[in-house]
Amino acid sequence: MRITVSGQHMSVGASLDEYAQEKLRHVANRYFEHAISANIHFLKHGHLFKCDIVVHEGTGRHAIIKSDAECDDAHSCFDMALAKCEKQLRRYKSRLKDRHNKIKMSEADLSATKYVIAPNRDHEPDNSDNPVIIAEQKVVLENLTVSEAVMKMDMENLPALMFKNSKNGRFNIVYYRADGNISWVDSTN
Repeated sequence: MRITVSGQHMSVGASLDEYAQEKLRHVANRYFEHAISANIHFLKHGHLFKCDIVVHEGTGRHAIIKSDAECDDAHSCFDMALAKCEKQLRRYKSRLKDRHNKIKMSEADLSATKYVIAPNRDHEPDNSDNPVIIAEQKVVLENLTVSEAVMKMDMENLPALMFKNSKNGRFNIVYYRADGNISWVDSTN
């Protein structure tokens, strides 16, 4: 597995680089048979360190596991992010293996475009029908069950996920509510 360790506003020394690679390799080997790459990114902001971990797994759809943490020590920050990652993997290990065995590449995954829109910062109503688009990216709307969608949203650290419900063929959205619960929206047609 190829692991990249990088830093922003800080220099990642050999000690932290080796420590992070060794620990992540140990966790990845326990849960993945075909992990192909991982990125560990450290960011120093004032006295705090932030660590983001992204693991790309090579089976099926290249499942991505993301976790992050913030702390006042780089090593502790990495340990906290890795613990989150490991907790997610432990929680979903059996469902991930089942999902990889069931994936059908030919079955009606749809492509779509995701847009990032500039926020209205002047707090006045925006009367235009065409908001300012900052970014545009092609995405795939996967055929998932609701529980698989929640698992994917949790593992990829997403606030929301749109998918095609494999049980009824309709488009659905799951998202985290402000109170910490998860909402599920099922279209009527």
